[in-house]
Amino acid sequence: MDDLSPKEIKDKLLNSADLSPKEIEELLLLQRKHKQSTGLSKKEIIAMLGKSGKDRYIYSVKRIAEQEVAWTLKDDEGIIATVDDDGNSYFHIWPYREYALKCATDEWKGFTLFKLTLKDLLEVILPNLTSDGTRVAVFKSPCDPQTISASANDLLNNLLYECSQFT
Repeated sequence: MDDLSPKEIKDKLLNSADLSPKEIEELLLLQRKHKQSTGLSKKEIIAMLGKSGKDRYIYSVKRIAEQEVAWTLKDDEGIIATVDDDGNSYFHIWPYREYALKCATDEWKGFTLFKLTLKDLLEVILPNLTSDGTRVAVFKSPCDPQTISASANDLLNNLLYECSQFT
């Protein structure tokens, strides 16, 4: 059972009528273990950092929905937010802590990780960002100056769609 993906675990739990209580307990333990550890290899990290902004966005939506968590950076003043030359505000998120940490350099040196649950993203953060008109910069990479941003509402809809694929 250790080689099951988070989606396979979720599917087995949803169809648990044929499972023994011990098997259910093992699946729940494995599910918690998956959520605590990303299991990202150095090869995957390097490969994803070099992908296009569009590829990183698609990857992020899938991983955030699957892992039910996203990451951002914060300091004593709060969560990072940037403003471009046109006055547009951006909220930054990454699908895994490792990617966020790669960006905690230069102007973000000294920022620390901050975990965002999928539930908070869907129910609080993205709706609030939508009403503020703040866009979401998804998976900034130190290897690529192009970061894909989406309206908070578009990201919300993309995440909801991806979550619906698990049921």
